[in-house]
Amino acid sequence: MDRYDTEILSTLQADGRITWSQLATRVSLSASAVQRRVEALVERGVIENFTVILNETALGHTVKAFVTVNIERQNTELAEDFRRRVREHPQVQACHMISGSIDFMLEVVASDLDAFGKFIDGELLSMPAVKDASSSIVLKVVKPKRTMIS
Repeated sequence: MDRYDTEILSTLQADGRITWSQLATRVSLSASAVQRRVEALVERGVIENFTVILNETALGHTVKAFVTVNIERQNTELAEDFRRRVREHPQVQACHMISGSIDFMLEVVASDLDAFGKFIDGELLSMPAVKDASSSIVLKVVKPKRTMIS
């Protein structure tokens, strides 16, 4: 990747709806050169997907939390059942298997604290693989997620 690719990626992250000609002007290339570069970045897997970032609050998700989970890892069937359930659960926005004393970190949204409590008590803690869970409510997003471009 050269400086043009880096500038293209940075600009697309900030505004994925920018036109080829606008992007070309920003990075000082022709529109056709920019289009070829973007297509090459897609083919190489650098760009996985073009997507829309939704406003969670506008969609009614007023609570966001990070939930750490420890599971029964010795039973592989229960562990796989846990992974399947969190992948399919609409309130779970992301799930990461992590190193250290915690097995998984979930990013969860809910309409309110009551709905979040029902998710924790009624769904997460009732999964057979789950040994323990602890949550931290997000008070304010200081820096939203953005993939680093090197």
